[in-house]
Amino acid sequence: MKALILLFFGLSHSLFALASNHLANQGITQATLDNGLKVVVKVDQRAPVFISQLWYKVGASDESRPTTGVSHMLEHMMFKGTRTYKSGEFSQIIARNGGDENAFTSKDFTAYYQKMHKSKLELAIKMEADRMRNLTFSNQELTKERQVVIEERRMRVEDKPNSKVYENLRLISFDEKGAYHSPVIGFQQDIETYSLNDLRVWYEKYYAPNNATLVVVGDVDPTEVIHLAKQYFGDYAFNPNIKPSNRTATTLRGNSKVLKLKAELPFYVLSFPAPSLKTATDKSTPYKLEMLAYVLDNGLSKSLIRNQQIASSIGVGYRLYDKYDTLFTLSFIPASGVSNDTVLKAIKTQVAELINNPDFIQGELSRTKAQLEADFIFEQDQISTQSYYLGMLSTVGLGIDKMFTYVDNMNSISATEVSAIAKHYLNFDDANSVELIPQGVK
Repeated sequence: MKALILLFFGLSHSLFALASNHLANQGITQATLDNGLKVVVKVDQRAPVFISQLWYKVGASDESRPTTGVSHMLEHMMFKGTRTYKSGEFSQIIARNGGDENAFTSKDFTAYYQKMHKSKLELAIKMEADRMRNLTFSNQELTKERQVVIEERRMRVEDKPNSKVYENLRLISFDEKGAYHSPVIGFQQDIETYSLNDLRVWYEKYYAPNNATLVVVGDVDPTEVIHLAKQYFGDYAFNPNIKPSNRTATTLRGNSKVLKLKAELPFYVLSFPAPSLKTATDKSTPYKLEMLAYVLDNGLSKSLIRNQQIASSIGVGYRLYDKYDTLFTLSFIPASGVSNDTVLKAIKTQVAELINNPDFIQGELSRTKAQLEADFIFEQDQISTQSYYLGMLSTVGLGIDKMFTYVDNMNSISATEVSAIAKHYLNFDDANSVELIPQGVK
């Protein structure tokens, strides 16, 4: 499992009753403009640089057929010109000023960023504000970017068997009318057919100040950041048509699928429906699921790959910060000559041992907690990571104070609690599964 690392600035082992005071002590300032734009500033003066990110509360979870992937396509079009800057000029100006810039689209958000010397703060905010409202839409640019995205899908999904497996896992794990069913990049048919007007409607609805958060981290003055935000974003109107989403990610159970694809190795993935931190009634449950993922990933890798040598790869995943209900996943590639059933049986045996004997994981639990704290300290050095979690937590509606309680919540989990959460959620009888049977590669 890839570590879901949060920053823990000034690491502490106590919960904080006064979150706002604590955030101020961490160098964090928050403000909301009259038009609804949120501004979050984190001062980090270890280098004369900053990163500025603008986060929009819109992503693949807001989409449906026949316009899946429209958030991602709009991300591409945001670099294709405004009434102020020609196509490609945004990136050229940032590069000419020694900066780095890009964007990313996910299930629950779309974000744009610039990383530059602190003297270029106004330039970054000015240019980002410009394309919030002044984007030009060109059929010629859409035609070019459509082909770019189609090629991107081919490289990332169509030509990668394991990616096809995960895409199909989502299709059978989430109801098609809700969030998380469709891929972020969109379905091929939708990419090929949606119009320029589809993009324009999406932009005009969701790219508004009351649907966005400006995050700036680095060697900056919070007062100046807020002043610049007011100067360049302040005249934009609040969009009353943006309402809280009433969508859900309806999780399904007991579905299975077999894919026969050109591939060199078999691959098997299981999914178990689970709540996220946002949706869970008991807020301790997601942290227990997170710890279960870490412990299982490490334990299964040690047992099945190194000791028994029946698997060549093991993966355990859980998305703590999803906006809607999510999945706990188990995946593996069997060792050469070993069947999927053999590996699956070994996984079930180890999970059963964990459930019946919590002491079985005590050592792994202690090692995981120590590693998480070490990771937190190491990650403080990256302003890009700091800004990511500030923006992501704010955008999905969890609140940035969750950054500072993560370690406490994880350290409080006992082996008995991990065992109980495994028993409750890891029901193999109603898990969803996708099996890849390789057909060889020409």
